[in-house]
Amino acid sequence: MSETTPFTLSYLKLHPQSAANVLERLPVEDTVAFLEEIPLNLAAKILESLAPQYAAQCFLVCTNETCSRLMQEMKATSGISLLRFLPDSATNAILTNLLPDKKVLLKKRLTYPEDLVGAWMDSDTPAVSEATLVGEIRKSFRLSKKEIQYAPCVVNSDGTVLGLLSLAKLITAKESIPVTKILERDFKVISDRVTLQSIFSLPHWSYFEALPVVNSKNKFVGMLTLKSLNKALALVKGDRSSEQMDSVLMDGVNAYVSTLSWLVQSVAASPDASSKNLREASHDR
Repeated sequence: MSETTPFTLSYLKLHPQSAANVLERLPVEDTVAFLEEIPLNLAAKILESLAPQYAAQCFLVCTNETCSRLMQEMKATSGISLLRFLPDSATNAILTNLLPDKKVLLKKRLTYPEDLVGAWMDSDTPAVSEATLVGEIRKSFRLSKKEIQYAPCVVNSDGTVLGLLSLAKLITAKESIPVTKILERDFKVISDRVTLQSIFSLPHWSYFEALPVVNSKNKFVGMLTLKSLNKALALVKGDRSSEQMDSVLMDGVNAYVSTLSWLVQSVAASPDASSKNLREASHDR
C-alpha cells in the first residue's frame, strides 16, 4: 500500500468537511476516481460533506450501480439534497437499486417542496417510547455505530410528542428511571408542512440541537437539526455563505489543494488500490 494512503484515509475520517472543501476545488473526475478507491462508508461520509451541487456532478460521472451503493450508505437528508440536483432519469435509476426501506424513505421525502421542513427533517433516528429506561438509552448509544448529533424525542404509544431528552441529563440520571422523568418540555413542535424561513427565528434553537417534526395528525415523523436548517436555507436561497471553510484550512488552501491532488493520484496509483473497494465494502454490509 502506498505510504500516503493511511494518512489520507485518516485525514478524511477526522476532517471530512475540510477535505470536502478542498475536493470541491478539484476536477469532478479526479474526485470521483478518489472516492472509488476509498472504503464505501468513508466515501459516503465525504459526499455528505460536499456541496450538494458538486456531489450531484460526481454522481453524474459514476455508474448507476456505484451511485446506488453510495446513496444507500448516505444519510437520507444528505441524499435528498443531492438528488434534487440530478435529472429525474438519473434519480429514478439510482432509486431502483436501493433497498426497499431506503427507497420508500427517499421517494416520500422527495414529494416535499424543497423549502418545507419535511424535505430536510431527519427520519433515520426513531423516537423513544415513554416506557424506555435511561439505562436502555445509554446502552443503545454505546452500541450504535452512528454519530450521536442530538438527544432523541420521546413519544407515547400513539406517536404524540411528549418531550425532548437532554444529553446532559442522560449522562447524570439513574439508569433505572424512565426517560419521562428527565424530559425537557419547554420546546417547539414543528409541522412538516411549514416553510424553513418561518421557523428560522424560533428562540428554541438557542437551547436545542434539533426540534421534533410532526405531520398533519400531530404524530412524530422526524427531527429537524439546526445544522440542516442552515444548510437548507443556504441552498434554497442559492447562497453557500453559511458553509464557510475551516479557518485554518483557508490560510493554506491553495497549497493544500496541490497536496491533496497528489494524494488522490497516490491512492489511485497504489498497487493495492482497486476499483473493487466499493463492491467489497457493500458485500460486507
